[in-house]
Amino acid sequence: MSNNQTWANLQILNLSSNNIDEKGAGHLSNKPTWTDLRMLNLSNTEIGDKGAEHLSSNNTWTNLQTLDLCFNNIDEKGAEYLSKNTTWTNLQTLDLSSNNIGDKGAEHLSNNKTWTYLSNFFINK
Repeated sequence: MSNNQTWANLQILNLSSNNIDEKGAGHLSNKPTWTDLRMLNLSNTEIGDKGAEHLSSNNTWTNLQTLDLCFNNIDEKGAEYLSKNTTWTNLQTLDLSSNNIGDKGAEHLSNNKTWTYLSNFFINK
């Protein structure tokens, strides 16, 4: 799937409860074709902090509105990586529940100045 060059109109991608892991997250984040992606569900996919780092470096998903990363063993460092993303200017929903974000991770996320449309934020510190 990560080699797919034809899904230029892909808007919703749900890969929840698959063993995507950090390597798979890296492949997904490098998809230049998916410029219209609006919803990405990677809940329960074991991406961890390194996968969060890969996703945060994505610079193509400018239309992303919903990102579900619950149950992924993401901790404070992963939250810090995600907080540095400046591409997801249309992000409205971010679900990081059932991770280990902690107070410091929540602080990192709250410092993001790009996600001005964020209206649904789920986190268990």
